[in-house]
Amino acid sequence: MEYSKLGKELEIYTSISYIGKGFPIILPNGAKMIEILRNMVESEEEKLGYMIVRTPSASRAAIYMIEDRWELEKDEIFKIENEEEVNSIVLRPYVRPFHCSIYSTKQHSYKELPIKYSETSTVFRDEPTSKIRGLTCMRQYSFSDASIFATPEQLEKVIKESVELEKFFMDKLGLNVEYRISNWNDKAKEEYIGTIKEWEMCISTMQKVLKDKNISYIKNNDAKMYGPSIQLFYNGKLLAKIEIDFEITHRFDLKYVDKDGMEKFPIYIHRQDLGSYESMLAILIEKYQGEFPTWIAPVQCMIIPELDEYIDYANNLKEKLRDRKVRVQVDFTDKTMQERIEKAKFFKIPYIVLIGKKEYNNNEIAIMRYGKNDIKKYTFDEVVQKFERRK
Repeated sequence: MEYSKLGKELEIYTSISYIGKGFPIILPNGAKMIEILRNMVESEEEKLGYMIVRTPSASRAAIYMIEDRWELEKDEIFKIENEEEVNSIVLRPYVRPFHCSIYSTKQHSYKELPIKYSETSTVFRDEPTSKIRGLTCMRQYSFSDASIFATPEQLEKVIKESVELEKFFMDKLGLNVEYRISNWNDKAKEEYIGTIKEWEMCISTMQKVLKDKNISYIKNNDAKMYGPSIQLFYNGKLLAKIEIDFEITHRFDLKYVDKDGMEKFPIYIHRQDLGSYESMLAILIEKYQGEFPTWIAPVQCMIIPELDEYIDYANNLKEKLRDRKVRVQVDFTDKTMQERIEKAKFFKIPYIVLIGKKEYNNNEIAIMRYGKNDIKKYTFDEVVQKFERRK
């Protein structure tokens, strides 16, 4: 089933006409999945020394004029126009210039590099109404963006680390992706920013890293004017990227002092981990058809007590499981037990815990695994231990 229909049936997201096209509402189930993805990304980045930053969702147009992309992109962004264009207020379409602005606030030594910033950002794009579709083409997105400022000597290590991180995320999500290297077009080298030496160094480094990791790739001559990239595609659509920008450090006059006391421009690498979180929801809904791996399921366990007199018993189990970070709910609605079981199955909840008279009297719990017909009995403490091991 297509993600747009299934995503609404599973109460992951919805759209409301009076809010407008391109502005979907992420419901609690979808918001929980995004939170899980975001925590995964930020946790792994923090292990690698990334510093989390927060930059404004709106700013003066001046920052994009420094980057020299204003004339190319101003018709594609949301803005409140001012008589002086430089003072127009812009809803942020991307974060790269903001991270460069943070770097520029003080002088840096080669000893500090690589400097790595990461941010979960909300960005806005004035997409044509005709192109807007569900979670894949919107007017507001949430991205996990990262910026790395490195010396030339650190380039291979940084690219290797970035590739390993992207591969970890893709493997964790069960996504079989295609890797592509975007190089310049040899017939139009004069149109690109950066020297031949810089491009050749970066491309050869990217190739070496992918070969060393036994990752097959396609090499295309379709790089952006400002630098080459490694791109990850899923089902033919761009998902994540590791991109070098030879221009932006010069535009913002970003320097570091090398070991000889000379000022030099760092290499700037931009990473986008999972595409937008919204488009990743669409991918996961469609790939797993709602049968998400337990670690990412918005509700991992539904407890269903047969009678009201068992609710305290059920709530006691719920609290113990929540203490162990299990995402658990109790369904004590007035529907029959079978109706509540069918509802839990409809939402494809991985574990359904049943508490009937026999279980209550024997201090037991019956567990039904989604997609399996058998029911297994455990003691109260065994259930708690079972979920504790799974976390």
